[in-house]
Parts: sequence; structure tokens; C-alpha cells
Amino acid sequence: MKRRALITLAAVVVAFVAGSAIASAQKVVAADIGFAFVAGGKDMAAGKYTIEVPVGGPVILKGSTGNSGLLPIITTLGRHDQDQGTEFVFDKIDGKLVLSEIWLSGQDGFLLLATKAPHEHAVLGGSNPKK
Repeated sequence: MKRRALITLAAVVVAFVAGSAIASAQKVVAADIGFAFVAGGKDMAAGKYTIEVPVGGPVILKGSTGNSGLLPIITTLGRHDQDQGTEFVFDKIDGKLVLSEIWLSGQDGFLLLATKAPHEHAVLGGSNPKK
């Protein structure tokens, strides 16, 4: 009986520790996107968004006005520039800005859309958008 109780207690502790590790590995970022855009095939209004990146994806995009979407991660991208801040990269496609990459502060990025045709980027990073 004592052995069964000890095994049950150990299982509960392992589940708690694993759950805590998973929760701490999830990244949450807030962004104020000042223009309409497309994400995951859905039109999104300008506004404040929360971006959650759970371990294993997908990226969860939640807008303050109720817009939301799940964005599958195609692959991770190795950071190649000196800017270690959070950035959102939009591909300019047919006159629309389409969310294609998310870079979290001090980490590699996530490719959300692989645009094959020639295109330009608009980058929103921190408080200074770059085009």
C-alpha cells in the first residue's frame, strides 16, 4: 500500500514538474500592429495582438478586437543579424502585407509563410517600424 502511494506521489510530482517546464517554455509577446495584414489566410485589422508560441507550435495570434488565428510553423530560422529584438516580418504580396516570420527577443525566428515569388519585406520591430 505504501509503495502504491509513493508511486502515485512520484507520478504527480513528475507531471507537475513537466507541466511547469512546458508552461515556462511557452513564449508570449505583445505587439501593436498599426496596419491591416493577413495571417494564416485571414484578414486581420490593425490593433494590439498577443502572440503565443508554445513548444512545438503552432503560433497563436490573438487580437484585442477578437481576431485570432493559428499559424503553423514551417521551420525555425537562425538569427543572422545583429538585431536581437522581437520582429515581425510581412511579405508584400498583391498589395497586402502577409505575416511571414516572427522573431522573438534573443531567439531564432519562425517561418510562417514561404513566399516563392519575388517580393519585398516590411519589418515591424519594437517601436520603430522599418520598411
